[in-house]
Amino acid sequence: MPPLRRLVLPFLLVGGLVGAGVLGVAGPASADVTGSTSTDDVVLYNHCQQHPIDYDLLVSPGTALWRLEVQVADPAGHVSEGSVVNSATNPTTAGTVTTTFCGSEPAGTYTVRATGFYEILPAVEIPYVLPTTTFQVRPAKTRTSLRSTSLGHGRYRLTTTVREESEKGFAKSNGVTVRIERLVHGAWKKVRGTALTTVHGAVTATLTGRAGSKVRAVVPARNNYAGSSSRAVRL
Repeated sequence: MPPLRRLVLPFLLVGGLVGAGVLGVAGPASADVTGSTSTDDVVLYNHCQQHPIDYDLLVSPGTALWRLEVQVADPAGHVSEGSVVNSATNPTTAGTVTTTFCGSEPAGTYTVRATGFYEILPAVEIPYVLPTTTFQVRPAKTRTSLRSTSLGHGRYRLTTTVREESEKGFAKSNGVTVRIERLVHGAWKKVRGTALTTVHGAVTATLTGRAGSKVRAVVPARNNYAGSSSRAVRL
């Protein structure tokens, strides 16, 4: 019997050491990365802008390395190239990346997709995905006004003024299409030859018409600016 006890005791000690080793490796597995992204809506101004997207990560103490990639998908599902940050070059877990809008992008709902990986052991990458964030992209608003000046003999000079939404309010527009419409039997009809483009917020056209008839100026909606119309003006 004594020899049997001498054999059993070493086996229990070895088993205890193995168990302790397993617990020692498994401990850091509780490390993880979670977090969120946030951003505001976008107005498609007539120039390029860097739109900020904020991220905020919660990184467990056992995490040795983390990497985050932020991409933006447009309403059709086309995805941007993306911005990458990682703990090796940017140890701060909260920050901002940017995506560019130049006015030609489609309006609608955009989605922020944030994915990445972290390591608890070297070269062992564990993926993670943050909740998606959506934001709206809309055209810039326009405001249109019209003034009529009689030139005599049934001819009128029509001056259209268009102001376009900007970061500081409404400013004089450039490159905005304007057309003149005439009220005919209760319906607005386009006047031929009056499709013009604003320069420094204004455009002028000469029109022949009957005194007392009504006209208006219309800005048709385009991708990067919203449509608008002036009040009706009597010749």
